[in-house]
Amino acid sequence: MTMHRNGKTKGFTLIEMMVTIGLVAFLLTLGVPLAREWVQSAHQRDAANILNEALGRAKALALRNPQGLTDQTLPAAAVCLIGGKLSVVSAGTKNTACGANIEWTKPLSSDASVVLTTTNIPFQCVAYNERGVALVTSVSNLSCTQAWLDVNVGSEETLNVQLP
Repeated sequence: MTMHRNGKTKGFTLIEMMVTIGLVAFLLTLGVPLAREWVQSAHQRDAANILNEALGRAKALALRNPQGLTDQTLPAAAVCLIGGKLSVVSAGTKNTACGANIEWTKPLSSDASVVLTTTNIPFQCVAYNERGVALVTSVSNLSCTQAWLDVNVGSEETLNVQLP
């Protein structure tokens, strides 16, 4: 800073301003990638938590068995992933539509993907019978699985979600 004779400062010099701007730019170049990774990690954890919640709700609904099913080959409840939204539906037949009898629904982050752990095939649905056992079946023309699921977002390490 430049000084007057009476000791008061006039302002910053050009060099001081350039050094300050350079330091801020340097800190931003370090901070932006870290912030991006932090956001991706948060989206991935949120998606895994929403998936866990949906699976738990579907299993609880199947165990309550509101339809009074006795055939263990029929789904009592299912979790469907359609258009980025997870839905828990009350089933009862293999022809149950994932858009009908919705008990709960929540969207996933747009950058999150859910795939089957062993095959990397995109997740479609999980169906539970009245005893809470995951079935290999189809609901609404979606292939339901018993496999564990992986949640992926960006370059983050995969989060594994086990079926309850």
